[in-house]
Formats: sequence, structure tokens, C-alpha cells
Amino acid sequence: MMRTIETLREEHEAVLAVLDQLDRAVARAMDGVPVPPSVFADLGEFFTVFVDRCHHAKEEDAIFPRLGKAGAAIVAQLEADHASGRRLAAELIEAAAAWAPGNAGAAERLRVAAREYGAFLRAHIARETDELFPLLERQLDSAADAELVEQFERIETERLGAGTHERLHALIGALGPRIAAAG
Repeated sequence: MMRTIETLREEHEAVLAVLDQLDRAVARAMDGVPVPPSVFADLGEFFTVFVDRCHHAKEEDAIFPRLGKAGAAIVAQLEADHASGRRLAAELIEAAAAWAPGNAGAAERLRVAAREYGAFLRAHIARETDELFPLLERQLDSAADAELVEQFERIETERLGAGTHERLHALIGALGPRIAAAG
């Protein structure tokens, strides 16, 4: 398999794992458990930094320009998805910032925002897996694949700063215990 696709697939798995943790945190919040605001802040950082500034940047800056006319339809759809994702992530972050234990209205707002963002992002990942990955496999040779992997590394360093990608991956493993310990 191409390293470009492997990287994107690994990032998708990380995003899905964090979405599962978001679902757990929101369920606990809905039950009145005082989930620390820092959990929601870290989830928000993951979605804005890892998903948008890293993963989506790799697609928008490195992959989409290489696809040409053969990829025009899927690129247009994925770019529209990215814009929708940014809006939904912002709504989730606002709802998380407004949440406070015991505030049923704020908890419901958080639940709705998390459900909408999670459903959207899961469908977006499925679209990339089903449509973008096969197109990449058809269009990229090994040299182009190697160039993309190098571009990915530059994007991580330039857009996120050294060590941020690794720190966010470490965050994934820490979320579960932090959510479980709440209460």
C-alpha cells in the first residue's frame, strides 16, 4: 500500500478513536458527571489542530492539487466537507466551553453539537476511504507517493510545530482514563 494512504488511514483511525472518546465524555456529562473542562478543551484542540490544521491541510495543500480533472468532483465534495467540518467543530467547541455540570440546557447543546460533528466526520472519513483512496492508488506512482510523504512531514512541522503531532497522539491514549476518572 502507498505510504500516503497509510498515513491518512492511520490519521482516520486516530480521529475515530477520539470521536469515541468524545461520545463517552458527552454521555457522562449528560448523566451529570463533572467531566473536567480540560477534557473538552483537549478534544477541541484535537479537532482544530490535528483534524483541520494537519490532516485536512495535507489533503488540501498536498493531495488535491495533484489530482487534476480526474479528481475534480471528489475534491470539490471534500473541500465542501472541510468547510462544513470547520463550522461544526466551532459549534462543538462553543458548546463545550458553555457546558457546566448541572446545566441541562448546556449539556443538551453539547450533546447535539457532538452528535452532529461526530456523524459528519465519520461520514467524511468513509467518503475519503471509499472515493479518495482508490483515486490516489490509480493516480500516484511510487515517486509521487514519496513526495507526498515528504510534504506531509513539512506540513506537520510548519503548521503545527515540532512535537505537536506526537503530543496530540499521546493525548488520544490519555483521554479514556481522564474521562473514566471524572466524577
